[in-house]
Amino acid sequence: MKTIGIIGGMGPMATVDLMQKIICATEAREDQEHIHILVDNNTNVPDRTAAILGQGPSPVPELLKSAERLTSQGADFLVMACNTAHYFLPPLLPYLQIPVISMIEATAEYCKTQGYQKVGLLATTGTCRTGIYQRALEHAGIEPLLPTEAQGAAIHAMIYDGVKAGLRDYDTQPVCQALHEMEAAGAEAFILGCTEIPVAVAMYHITGNFIDATQVLAEKAVRLAGASCHSQLPQPAAR
Repeated sequence: MKTIGIIGGMGPMATVDLMQKIICATEAREDQEHIHILVDNNTNVPDRTAAILGQGPSPVPELLKSAERLTSQGADFLVMACNTAHYFLPPLLPYLQIPVISMIEATAEYCKTQGYQKVGLLATTGTCRTGIYQRALEHAGIEPLLPTEAQGAAIHAMIYDGVKAGLRDYDTQPVCQALHEMEAAGAEAFILGCTEIPVAVAMYHITGNFIDATQVLAEKAVRLAGASCHSQLPQPAAR
């Protein structure tokens, strides 16, 4: 099997979540049937949203360092445990020696197999501003529904003030209200478009029709590595 390299540290809990999902999605009866995974938990990567908003340094140099470390240690392909970091893939690609799986494209492809026509995006302010999910979804023939400014602020706050701060009793009522409003606006499902939102959903027991982009990436990585995949995603809709 191939070796997976995870560019992580954005943040650490999201990195652990991706690795756990890769392990759980792998059909294995013993240790030796699991996939070799290399993880660079690079917490030196500058904040991606701040960089996009022009309020901080570019994460590209640190992302490249992680990619080079993982490549030198034997990774066959790379995945990034951060949705927002995918905005910086274009300037990285010319320097990469091995392929990288796009979480964004994989998630849009999955939404298409499910037959969705309109999906809500739950993500950081930075990810929403970049348009990376909007372009991928529209290319797949799906209408993206972005949160309003107030809804986006509630989601962004949960990520930074809740998950990243390790606050277990964070008040998610504003986020739940945002989900209700977006459903009323026609969202058939919600993309968990930040790798810390699946962590938040589990930590704060939030319910909804969610598409876990981390799970989508994990299962695609398992298949690309050459292992049998025990999918935990809903099966593709009948055509």
